[in-house]
Amino acid sequence: MVFFMRTIDEKQIKKIKEFVFKNGRLLERRLFSFFFENGNKDAVIKALVAYQNMDGGFGNGIEPDILCPDSTAIGAETAMYILDLLEYVNNEITDQLFNWIIKEQNEEGYINHPPKNMYNYPFQEWWSGPDELRILALSGFLKKWGLKDATFFKKVKYFYSNSSLPKEFTFYEYPYFIYLKYLGENKEEKKMLQHIVNQLPSIFEKNKEHYPLFGRHWYHALDILDKNMLQDEADNFFNGLKDDGGLKIIYQNFPWWRPIWTLDGLILLKKSGMIEF
Repeated sequence: MVFFMRTIDEKQIKKIKEFVFKNGRLLERRLFSFFFENGNKDAVIKALVAYQNMDGGFGNGIEPDILCPDSTAIGAETAMYILDLLEYVNNEITDQLFNWIIKEQNEEGYINHPPKNMYNYPFQEWWSGPDELRILALSGFLKKWGLKDATFFKKVKYFYSNSSLPKEFTFYEYPYFIYLKYLGENKEEKKMLQHIVNQLPSIFEKNKEHYPLFGRHWYHALDILDKNMLQDEADNFFNGLKDDGGLKIIYQNFPWWRPIWTLDGLILLKKSGMIEF
């Protein structure tokens, strides 16, 4: 249900376009053209598959903070986010990606990290540690897309069941939410999902500079929040747009995220029916 609509005029969208085209990658430029200029979806897909490896996984800097060619779980999630935006599922790309996930999933249910070649290429230091929670986000996407593979989901459930869930969830623990939204079945899991939902106002308030609801981390909550939170988060995004057309971001030393976050928010606002042109 649409509760409010905000209009972006021609001058503002032109400014945003100039910023994205000047500072973004080909992938961002193609996404902008598709969502805001009646561009071709196949052109976006061609840009996306440039990051896909022969093994079916995604790497090659699709996550800009890991520039090694190797396929990674965060690379898979990044690709799945874009495919989800495009509603481009159940195809050869996703089949190959799922095969990679199945192959890389270990007996504990998650995907090992970091990849062996990561240290031969530029990367941000926080990616040197494990990334076990990523499998929860990947499984949520796959369940949403209708995948049926009992063995895969059984292993993920084993991992989730053996995880030490925090009492207070942080911004980057969103994979728990994605997993529980799409795969939570029993009473305990549904109770935990509601526990996270109850914390969303606090999580969003503490992380306003991340624009959480209109970004790739927490957008899965768009359809369950009340109109006041939707409006507050939309206002937060629009208040973050600067005169150059880009979004103000918290990571000043990583400017490559500005066009990505700007585009993320704009696309999600459009898909949720909150903006018009």
